Amino acid sequence: MKQEPPRGDLSSRERFLEAADDQFIAHGYDGCTIRAIAAQAGTSLASLSRNWTSKRHLFEEVFRRHFDPIHQAQHSSFDALEQAGDPTIREIVAAFFGSALGRSGTAGENRKSYLVYCCALADPSEEARTITRPLVTPVRGRLIALMRRAMPTLDEQTFFFAMNVVLGVYLYPQTHGGRLAGIMNIDAATIEWQKAAEILAEFVSDGLSKHQ
Repeated sequence: MKQEPPRGDLSSRERFLEAADDQFIAHGYDGCTIRAIAAQAGTSLASLSRNWTSKRHLFEEVFRRHFDPIHQAQHSSFDALEQAGDPTIREIVAAFFGSALGRSGTAGENRKSYLVYCCALADPSEEARTITRPLVTPVRGRLIALMRRAMPTLDEQTFFFAMNVVLGVYLYPQTHGGRLAGIMNIDAATIEWQKAAEILAEFVSDGLSKHQ
């Protein structure tokens, strides 16, 4: 397995991006500042101007580097489903969840990457939304189209709530699940996310299938 380089071996640009991840997870888009990011990275504010023109420009890169690998995996999973024929609700949800949750692991960069991704999608900042909207639209559009094909008899309002269930289950364990884990005395760091993706997909598909 490839070893991550020690933090001291990272360039100031890489340290800045890592610190941006951490500050964003901790404080959200509006709450994290360039000054705090630079302080955590151990770099000067000049590092920003050498690489990015603004906070928005920085986070366009921060978000894209986490979104793109996840979306590529989801598109590949959807491609495989479409080539195999008409997928079921269970297969669609499992492909969507598993391509992201399953690759996040229990620790390390992939785990943090998925946390940044989910926090970005749930962030209330309008500027964050303008950055993430074009990134997520293609894969979300495919998900909605596949689910509509799998649930053709639902009226529009019922289908809307069905998609809320899918996307809510997709995001909640990352954005708020840590609080629930604490209440239930569960160590969230030990969760096996590949297994979790399968369990969540089963719960969601079983519930939605009752409305077919």
